[in-house]
Amino acid sequence: MTSFAALFTLESQRLFRRPLAWLVLCLGAALMALFYMMLMVRYLDNEPQLRAAGVTAELLVRYFGSAALIALLLTPLITMQAIASDQRDGMLRFLFSTPASSAHIVFAKLAAVLCLVGLLWAIIALMPLTLLWGAPIDLGVYATNLLGLALFMIMHACLGVMCSALTRQPVAAAMFALVVSLSLWLAEFAQRLDRDSNLLGGISTLTRLRGFALGVLNFADMVYFSALALVCAAVAVWAVEGTRRYA
Repeated sequence: MTSFAALFTLESQRLFRRPLAWLVLCLGAALMALFYMMLMVRYLDNEPQLRAAGVTAELLVRYFGSAALIALLLTPLITMQAIASDQRDGMLRFLFSTPASSAHIVFAKLAAVLCLVGLLWAIIALMPLTLLWGAPIDLGVYATNLLGLALFMIMHACLGVMCSALTRQPVAAAMFALVVSLSLWLAEFAQRLDRDSNLLGGISTLTRLRGFALGVLNFADMVYFSALALVCAAVAVWAVEGTRRYA
C-alpha cells in the first residue's frame, strides 16, 4: 500500500469516527429539507402567479442557491480539524517521520474531507428529484446546478484545508475559512457600491454560480473554481512543508 493510500485510509477512518462529521451531515440534510419544504409551500400558495416562471426557476434554482449558502457555512466545520488538530496535538510530527511527503499528507487529508463533502452533495442532489413524481423540471438546468455546486464545494473544501494548515487551532481555522468564504460570496454586493469595479464581481463566487443556476456552462466559471481550489491546495502543501522544515 502506498503512503498516500495508507494516509487516506487513516484520515477517512478518523474523520468518520468523529461525531462532528455526522452532525454536519444531519444538520445539512435537515436545513435543506426545511428550505425545500418552504419553497414548496411558497410555490403552492402562489401557484397562479408563479406558474409562468415554472417549477425549475421557482423551486430548483432557488433550492440550489440555498444549498450553496448552506455548504459555505458547513464546510469550515468539516475541514477545521484536518491539519490544525494534528499540529496542536503533535500528530503532524509523527506523520513527518513516515515516508509520506507533505503533498501526500495534504492530499490524503483533502481526499478524506472530499468524501464527507461528497456525501453532503449527494444528499442535496437527491432531494429535488422528488419533483419528477408530479412536476416537470429541466434536467439540463438540474445537471448544471449539480456541477456548479460540486465545483463550489470542492473549492471551499480546499480553502478550508488551507486555513487548517495555516493555524494550530481548529476553531481559528474554521473562522478564517468562513471569513474568506463570506468575503468571496459577498464581493458582488460590494461591487454595487462601485459600479466601475469589475474585479469584485469577477471574484464573487455568487456571481460565478449564477451561470450554472441558469443552465449555462461557462468555461471561465469552471476555470475560476478549479484554479482557486488548486491554489488553496498548493498553499496548504507549502504551509505543511514549512512546518516540516522549520518547526
